[in-house]
Amino acid sequence: MASPNSVKILDICEVAAAYDSTKSATEKILSPTFFELSGLRFPPSECLWFFKLTDSNPTFFHSVIFPSLKQSLSHALLHFLPIVGGLTWPPESSRPFFVYHLNKDSVTVTLAECNGDFDRLIGNGIHEAVESHPYAPQFVATETRSPLLALQVTFFPNKGFCIGMATHHAIFDGKSTSMFLRAWAYTSKYIVEKGEAPRLLPGEITPSFEWKSIQDSKGLEEAYINLWATIGNRLESGSDSNPRSVKPLPKLELQPNLLRANFHLSSEVIKNLRESVLRYQPEATDPTKRLNLSTYVLACSYVSICLVKARGGDADREVYFAWSADCRSRLDPPLPPNHFGNTAVVHHFVCKAGDFMQENGLPIIAEKLSASIMGLEKGLIEGSNERLEMLLSLGPEVQLISVAGSTGMEFYNVDFGWGNVEKVEITSIDRTGSFSVLDIRNGSDRRTEIGVALKRPEMESFASFFSNGVKVMPRL
Repeated sequence: MASPNSVKILDICEVAAAYDSTKSATEKILSPTFFELSGLRFPPSECLWFFKLTDSNPTFFHSVIFPSLKQSLSHALLHFLPIVGGLTWPPESSRPFFVYHLNKDSVTVTLAECNGDFDRLIGNGIHEAVESHPYAPQFVATETRSPLLALQVTFFPNKGFCIGMATHHAIFDGKSTSMFLRAWAYTSKYIVEKGEAPRLLPGEITPSFEWKSIQDSKGLEEAYINLWATIGNRLESGSDSNPRSVKPLPKLELQPNLLRANFHLSSEVIKNLRESVLRYQPEATDPTKRLNLSTYVLACSYVSICLVKARGGDADREVYFAWSADCRSRLDPPLPPNHFGNTAVVHHFVCKAGDFMQENGLPIIAEKLSASIMGLEKGLIEGSNERLEMLLSLGPEVQLISVAGSTGMEFYNVDFGWGNVEKVEITSIDRTGSFSVLDIRNGSDRRTEIGVALKRPEMESFASFFSNGVKVMPRL
């Protein structure tokens, strides 16, 4: 088992955006919209990408791979200049800003080496959650300035390497994270194959920072600024909380003896889940009344049922199911698919634990999640600040189930020039209690990957419920 002591930090370097003679401005300022302000002080999201190498001796890695990763990162950052800078809140300003200084800002990249069990880490077996945390980068922020991105590359001699990424919720949502990582990987593979950096990126991974078209018709910008000042005072009690602080709130403590594992739903299983729902609720002839039975809805519904059953307890207790909607295509006018920023809005529904535990629990929960998604047409952002405050204030007596990630984000469609990613792990779910949803597409092999982090008794129960439903179970 890997432990923090098995990871050795070799270097901490700063990577700036590549020089471009056409960019003469020394400072770039970007004003956040209410979307970015909604994530102003959330702890950073952490994700790991593991790559297996057939030729990963130390000489080749340190002389070829790591220099290439830094070079390609520098060129990729040229297209994503705002994330090279930081988030700051000047004393004379009523709101925070993203500021990038062309000649002095950079992204911190940590180089580490590990003698841990790489094959175990890239497997789907149940393992202690703490094993993965040494591969996530440190995110160093102050009250007056916070970085937006931190990276760590961990080398496993003769096995492979891991890229760990910590991203600030104030500018990154899942789609923006995927866009940046795929742009970096595209640039790296291009350099490996052609010996030079590409001048342009494919359209789908060329970011658009045209935020001015987003209109704040509901006064959400001020509402979020006030909300974070209130939450900061409450969660940082005992200290002189600074309402203008941009430092992310402290991470939740990692629970002891926490386990994590990945489970998979094949396309055939998703089809069976859909048919199971339709047996209870035949498809309506009226298109406006049909359920949204997407892979995302079915996977989230099934996993949430397994989680509630694994928790057990009082069937009358309330369960809050929280999920995030990508608003790019839902705004009027819509944003382009390559819009870069945090455009996710949290929505939720509430029901009793007993609804999940019933024999027809899957149709019940799928209908509720479907209705929540369909309701976006009438209320995409209304009440979003009150909803966020309410979810952050829930007590321990309530079971909060939330989703990290989504289908269609292409976290597994990443190749830096030495082979496609072997394993992806959203590490931050260990602290938030969320479960992750990602899709894997490799030719005809299409699966939905579920990541969960639970205490041992709940993990064993979850694995049993999950297996009984789909006949798929990770190694114990």
